[in-house]
Amino acid sequence: MYSGWHPKIPRYGVAMDEIISDNEDNDEGSEGSTSKKGRNTASMREYYCYKFQIRSNDNVILMGGRLFQKFAVDTYIKIETTRLVFVEKNQTKIRADLYQGIVDCFNAGEAQPSRVGQRVVLPASFIGGPRDMRRRFLDAMALVQDDGRPDIFLTMTCNPKWKEIDDELLPGQSAQDRPDLVARVFHAKLEDLKVQLLQRHIIGVVGSYVYVIEFQKRGLPHAHFLLIMTPGYKMNNPDDYDKLVCAEIPDPIRFPEMHDLVKSHMMHGPCGSLREKSPCMQGVPKICRFRYPRQFNEKTSQGEDSYPLYRRRNNGIEVTVRNTSLDNRWVAPYNPKLLMMFNCHINVEVCSSIKSVKYLFKYFYKGHDKQVIHIDKDQENVVINEIKKFQDARYVSPPEALWRVFSFPLSKIHPCVLALQIHLPNQQLVRFKDVDRMEDIVDREKEKDSMLTAFFKKNKEDSKAREYLYKDFPKHFTWNRGNHCWRTRAHKSMVGRLVYANPAEGERYYLRLLLCHITGPTCFEDLYTANGVLHPTFRKAALERGLIETDDKLSQCLEEASLFQFPSALRRLFATMLIFCEPGNVRKLWDDHYDSLSEDYRKQYGCAERVQNMVLIDIRVFLESMSKKLSDYDLPKVSPHIDLQSRGYREVQEEYSINVDYEDLHARDSLNPDKKFAYDEIMRHVDQNIPGVFFIDGPGGTGKTFLYKALLANIRARGLIALATTTSGVAANNMPGGRTAHSRFGIPLNLDNNSMCKITKQSGKAQVLREAKVIIWDEAAMAKRQAVEAVDRTMQDITYEKLPFGGKIMVMGVGDGKEETLDESYICIPDNMSIRYTDKTKSVDALIDAIFPSLESNGADSKFIISRAILSTKNESVDEINNKLIERFSGEQKVFYSFDEAEDDKNNLYPMEYLNSLNVSGVPPHYLRLKTGCPVILLRNIDPSNGLCNGTRLICRAFQQNVIDAEIAVGQHAGKRVFLPRIPLCPSDDEMFPFKLKRKQFPIQLSFSMTINKAQGQTIPNVGVYLPESVFSHGQLYVALSRGISRVNTKYALSDELFEM
Repeated sequence: MYSGWHPKIPRYGVAMDEIISDNEDNDEGSEGSTSKKGRNTASMREYYCYKFQIRSNDNVILMGGRLFQKFAVDTYIKIETTRLVFVEKNQTKIRADLYQGIVDCFNAGEAQPSRVGQRVVLPASFIGGPRDMRRRFLDAMALVQDDGRPDIFLTMTCNPKWKEIDDELLPGQSAQDRPDLVARVFHAKLEDLKVQLLQRHIIGVVGSYVYVIEFQKRGLPHAHFLLIMTPGYKMNNPDDYDKLVCAEIPDPIRFPEMHDLVKSHMMHGPCGSLREKSPCMQGVPKICRFRYPRQFNEKTSQGEDSYPLYRRRNNGIEVTVRNTSLDNRWVAPYNPKLLMMFNCHINVEVCSSIKSVKYLFKYFYKGHDKQVIHIDKDQENVVINEIKKFQDARYVSPPEALWRVFSFPLSKIHPCVLALQIHLPNQQLVRFKDVDRMEDIVDREKEKDSMLTAFFKKNKEDSKAREYLYKDFPKHFTWNRGNHCWRTRAHKSMVGRLVYANPAEGERYYLRLLLCHITGPTCFEDLYTANGVLHPTFRKAALERGLIETDDKLSQCLEEASLFQFPSALRRLFATMLIFCEPGNVRKLWDDHYDSLSEDYRKQYGCAERVQNMVLIDIRVFLESMSKKLSDYDLPKVSPHIDLQSRGYREVQEEYSINVDYEDLHARDSLNPDKKFAYDEIMRHVDQNIPGVFFIDGPGGTGKTFLYKALLANIRARGLIALATTTSGVAANNMPGGRTAHSRFGIPLNLDNNSMCKITKQSGKAQVLREAKVIIWDEAAMAKRQAVEAVDRTMQDITYEKLPFGGKIMVMGVGDGKEETLDESYICIPDNMSIRYTDKTKSVDALIDAIFPSLESNGADSKFIISRAILSTKNESVDEINNKLIERFSGEQKVFYSFDEAEDDKNNLYPMEYLNSLNVSGVPPHYLRLKTGCPVILLRNIDPSNGLCNGTRLICRAFQQNVIDAEIAVGQHAGKRVFLPRIPLCPSDDEMFPFKLKRKQFPIQLSFSMTINKAQGQTIPNVGVYLPESVFSHGQLYVALSRGISRVNTKYALSDELFEM
């Protein structure tokens, strides 16, 4: 006789396999597979699930109180142990499954790989195991790569006082005595929440989502949701945030029920000085890890981290929690509709930055709570037992145990992600039994296709299929496992993810890299081929395509640049590499390319020593202009007895050597009365040596730059130093001797209220500031307040004067200082400037045709190209327009791929294609498409003294794999040819990502279109303005419309929502 569960208990009724379920234990990617026949016997889990049911007559098991809780945990442990025993006894099969594509890069803890004798593997098919969590994390990252960063982070926590729980409790019971009720009711509430969010769209239409279930140590379950909204429901500004999220206590008179709910569920703490022993208090000194109490805010604004600073007004409304009065600073953000509907803690946050991705996803898939004691014995044959590691010291609460017994899902992702297998030629996995004959295995497997070979075959058969990358195939085709083929998708879409390959795997890694970038291959030979040459390895093919970086890239860059035969530009390129490219062996780079660097000087001078010194001094001048020294690098020293340069500071000499234009010198008579008054007043201060700060206002195009040039010319003609400085690089090119403020003053990128500029008192930069009579700072209003204050403090420090800006005469350009900025008002734009908005595609095409007419025939004319641009508010719109225009632009396209890395990603959390997909303001794209003659804009200050500033517009003249030959298109340096190398670039905001992104790419992007902010300071004769959504401020629209020179040559396309006639 059997007692309790045994393997032969017959099952009656409907087989579980026949029920269409949302159970996450099923493989989310098992498309096209046939269901297995239902078992005739009940599993251990099904047996205990039956035992734990609520019945009309009393179920004694449910009356056990704490004993029932212990029994529930023991039951689940038994179920899990049987699964783990099966896994351990079937390691050979499991290893085969892993090599088919399951990611086996989980950090198993071995510090010395040579000591590993064998591994007992816990496969990804084991739900809740570390590989399963890792797989789900990678799936979620694939979703973000495809649909963009999450928009909403929502956490719902079980309320043990829900009416549905209270009504089912037996006399004398509390919620903790009935973990089965807690699990069942929370699951029902979770399903209702999914209906409200995903079907009724209570907070907007959700395009993609991920959720996971987690259990607190005290037992209560909670669900974490990440929601990616569809484009029409994205939240772009604080007004959108306020429509969704509230962080204030409701008025108890007007909203009494909501007031009580917020008091019960959404108040944090108290903690801090009010309750130092609160669990959230951590660190030394102890502070709240959730950063409560928050600050009061009269209105919602964008925060410095991943989340906004929500509106928390100091309105006097308080509630009492734990005998302590709390105000709006202690409210956890919530959505009023959801809070009223579900009567539980339901925290809603707007994910306003991509920085939230890593934190949230790692928080999602961090695994189980556990404590580990590890003793590392120094022995040769250590067994790395992942199963034992999973089991040891795990914490399982009764509600979690019953959640698993009831087979409720632990997570869900939509759309589903299909892991795409990759393998080298003839190295796909083959399954067979010990009793199979070898020839039968070969014959059987010969006709079977893997996912990859079937991908090749589909590309041969279907020309439409050749348009897609391997990772995009699941969006358009479905994988049929039974027939081992891809079929055209008829229903819902999936997201594809190439299984991970580590660089240490060699050829498989390079195969994966090629598959991420090449569309339509029909066989492995297509991937071996690059630029018409069949290469012997995938690595060589990837190298030829520019997909991987080699140690000699810098040398190749100089070698390619020397073909253009501009030695002076080559020397600037060499110095640029020293500053930006971090060469490992500088002396070898010098020795290998010295002949090219010195070619022009060797033709002029016979003395080898003089030639070398002249080359070194050219490089030194460039280095010093970027605050570097020749002695910082392993280069020959300049001979002390050869005096090729006057004594004194180079910066001072440069200012004294600036040519004075005759027209600028006599421009006073051409000034209008207002400008003439400003000119005379500033010159009076110069003549009488009176300190002062002047603010020059006036709309764009009214001649402020004309006034600045007149001042600069007349002050310099007297033998005095006048410094021309601007906030943007574009405006710097419009003034003789112009430099950006960051370059001139050494303003740090990351500013705070106490920042100082990076200038030493003994430097040439400090000396030129001390000797300057006048400093003109155009576009000063664009600079951050902290930047201006840092310059003020620094000037006082280096001049030893406590007057504003060290007593210098400062001329600050502030734009139209008289402009009104109302919170709500309309700007009426004449109809003759409008391109009526029909739909997005047609309106963009019409705007392109208006600004760039007959582009195919006019594209070769640089003046035509550089005299026009389309402006928009966001990088997404700019990229879309640039992509359209480069397609229309005539000529052969050259694609340059960036080399990306997450510098502090030690565990390889972020796939390369995810890093490649990141588009960051101020950083060039991974996929840079260029054609000869196309316009580009510089994204870094490379050589400000020679016109290469952030924002400089250039024309591409020629390409090599590692260097671009370009011509400066605007400003006083227009027509100068320059070389641009690939340089490492990082986002200026270090906090933008949860890792340090480093992208090595040419520091440019297309400039047919640019953001309105990037166009500040430029005059563009033919300007288009594309506004698919509202501008951020009236000032931004003013900047956009004032870039042009006439109404006739200015056009705009606005969405219908923005029209007000």
